[in-house]
Amino acid sequence: MLFLRFNPIGLGERKLLKKTVSEIMLTMLIITTLALAFNIEPVKASGTIYIRADGSIDPPTAPISSVDNVTYTFTDNINDSIVVERDNIVIDGAGYTVQGYGSGNGFYWSGINNVTIKNTNIKNFEYGIYLSTSNNNSISGNNITNNWNGIYLGSSSNSTISGNNITNNTGGIVLEYSSNYNSISGNNITNNGGAGIVLHYSSNSSISGNNVEGNFINVGLSSSSNNTISENNINKSSYGLWLEASSNNNFILRNTIMNQHYGISFCESSDNIICHNNFINNTQQVYDCSWDWPEYDVPSVNVWDDGYPSGGNYWSDYNGNDLYSGSYQNETDADGIGDTPYVIYANNTDNYPLMAAYIPDIAVMNLTISKTVVGQQFNSFINLTVQNQGSKIESFNIAIYANETIITTLTNITLTSGASTTITFTWNTAGFAKGNYTIKAYATPVPGETDTADNTCLDSIVTVTIPGDVDGDHWVFLYDAVKLLSRYGAKEGDPQYEAVYDIDNDGRIFLYDAVILLSHYGQRDP
Repeated sequence: MLFLRFNPIGLGERKLLKKTVSEIMLTMLIITTLALAFNIEPVKASGTIYIRADGSIDPPTAPISSVDNVTYTFTDNINDSIVVERDNIVIDGAGYTVQGYGSGNGFYWSGINNVTIKNTNIKNFEYGIYLSTSNNNSISGNNITNNWNGIYLGSSSNSTISGNNITNNTGGIVLEYSSNYNSISGNNITNNGGAGIVLHYSSNSSISGNNVEGNFINVGLSSSSNNTISENNINKSSYGLWLEASSNNNFILRNTIMNQHYGISFCESSDNIICHNNFINNTQQVYDCSWDWPEYDVPSVNVWDDGYPSGGNYWSDYNGNDLYSGSYQNETDADGIGDTPYVIYANNTDNYPLMAAYIPDIAVMNLTISKTVVGQQFNSFINLTVQNQGSKIESFNIAIYANETIITTLTNITLTSGASTTITFTWNTAGFAKGNYTIKAYATPVPGETDTADNTCLDSIVTVTIPGDVDGDHWVFLYDAVKLLSRYGAKEGDPQYEAVYDIDNDGRIFLYDAVILLSHYGQRDP
């Protein structure tokens, strides 16, 4: 492990040192991807476990159980790799451990979609979780430690990485080769020797609400544009954020970036919007590689404020006054915005620096469920109302839980001051055991939010039961048929329409609903 001490030195030595640091930093950015050429296929050790395309577990003696070939639950620790060959499944580690011997992959799948990995301890692999050309996956609630790389997505999109503890690996999370439209939220990514989060040739993704701390590079973007980095705690590293190789048009909003050697660094990356962040106690708040590298002779030019009165960023080394207000700062009155701009470097100025750390306002929610009894394979419609009570534009993320299991996440919900919106989404209960589920919505606190009591909303119970059991007594019988027929013919919007009787979710209570009910008539959940 190479450690660098930053001492006052001469100009020539300073340039050489910064070049050396940059080379090390670039190596850290790509070190998590170079080994891929040697690891395209999983290591097939004798103890490798397979979840086959037909739903079977190979070998059948493996400590994984499934009663429906949809949810696979660990029953003991596993000392080898797991290869997934089946779509649309949930793998629940149930707190057990998948442990390797320093090589191979903890979990591996390629060309497989809609897989969830949760509640698993994953350690001592080359890659803790490795996805290739696989979409719509979920990795949540895992402890991923002591691997070469924690999570790798290659050419894999529309996936969610949330609520994981990723620590003491060489690299944390890597997205590359057009791994687009992914969400990385609510993770604890700490003390990884290389980079905490890296996006390489990947765009339109969200990195939000994470604690990223103590990595050599906390967040790095290379040839990656149109991403949103928001509401993260970015702390204690050599490089807080690094953007290089035309990483343009990214949004860097409402982060706390503190105690870094370089708060944010740019290398030929322009047109990024950086505002409402807190830059606190960084040795150098902003760095541009064109200052020291002749081959990069064009400085990066970015936007550092959102105009007046929204403002720019908080800079702990800003020494201006707040005596005036107005867009020209020529009206006698304090307004929380510095009277003079914060000049970063040529063509990069925060025109409206904040006088105090940015503290967002609080969001509140109402949660309603329009179908409180739902058969397996059918959807429960959930309405979520969110509101911004404050005076600023706010963005936040929400996770929806059923009995503490995440069923969906909503990211980058942005509202203007005082505005509210209602979001309707569906929960397909396939794979969930029959029973009652308490639905909870939780908004990830944004930086500076101290009153979080109204960030959690509990509402009603969803009963997952046999299709056709509209009264929720776990028995499809005469009373269910009578109640459905009493509303027969009603359409959505009619007074007689109730979603619970619309079993096929087509907006009307009609023949097919009765057919489904009758096909299950007499069935009873023991």
